Amino acid sequence: MHFVGAQEKANKPFLNYRYWDKLEFQMYPNPYAGGELHFISNSSEIKNIMIMNILGEVVFQTSTNEDYVIPNILNSGIYIVKIKQEGKHGLSRLVVP
Repeated sequence: MHFVGAQEKANKPFLNYRYWDKLEFQMYPNPYAGGELHFISNSSEIKNIMIMNILGEVVFQTSTNEDYVIPNILNSGIYIVKIKQEGKHGLSRLVVP
């Protein structure tokens, strides 16, 4: 029987490849109270933006070249924002008071 340790998993090429697929971005304001929701990333490519509630239901989705969106009315709660840009993916938590 062979057990795979954490160090062996860390050396797998697949995991290193997945690390480079991560999109680094900033989002503000957070907490979000309405109006424009801004995104800053190192790319000027089209952003595919999806906002999901904690149940995984999509409550807002768009594709844009702009650095901001104006989502429809979001109820108070915690949301997950997923952005795809240039084949990279990024996730962030959004709080709506």
